[in-house]
Amino acid sequence: MIAISLEEGDQLRWVRLARVEDSIIIGSRLGMAIHFRATDEQLRPLGRPTRGVKAMALKKSDELISMDILPSQVVASIAEGDEADADSESEELEAECNTQGPWALVITMGGLGKRVPITQFRLQNRAGMGLRSIKFRKANDRLASLRIVNEDDEIILVTSRGIIIRQAVKAISCQSRAATGVRVQKLDDDDAIVAVALVPPTAESAEGVDVEE
Repeated sequence: MIAISLEEGDQLRWVRLARVEDSIIIGSRLGMAIHFRATDEQLRPLGRPTRGVKAMALKKSDELISMDILPSQVVASIAEGDEADADSESEELEAECNTQGPWALVITMGGLGKRVPITQFRLQNRAGMGLRSIKFRKANDRLASLRIVNEDDEIILVTSRGIIIRQAVKAISCQSRAATGVRVQKLDDDDAIVAVALVPPTAESAEGVDVEE
């Protein structure tokens, strides 16, 4: 059955279950991320054949590359409104990096990544441009994935040349939104991260995991 009506050149990327108490975080190729509630006011229910409402404003050269759902328990701990002052934000970051998550795991096509406390992505109204999720170290780097993760999760990174590496999320540094991240995979000049798979800690293999390209 038709899930959504699409404009020419658009495509359906994700279908996920969410409750009105939950929130949604979306990442773009140019490193922006927007976080908004899944309430009827922000994301009103519509019929299947409709086009829906705008989730995120994009620059002409940008595109959506990731989305995830945050449960209501996490949403309740996140403030809305203006950014915190620098001193307060620094203290909160240090405290939140010592927790068990959740974090937004940000991975770039150039092989850099970091964990960002989800509280750094304050709740906003949908249809905005969002907040910057990472400072690119190289001008031509782009965001490969933005996923919500917990301490015991593992990921699999896949490159355009078919190289695969599996590593624990907790081995990746926790940093602020403004940071550039750390090297999570060494790449040749002509290689790039093209997919990120989240592996539950109980999984014995990568078979059947959710791969994001």
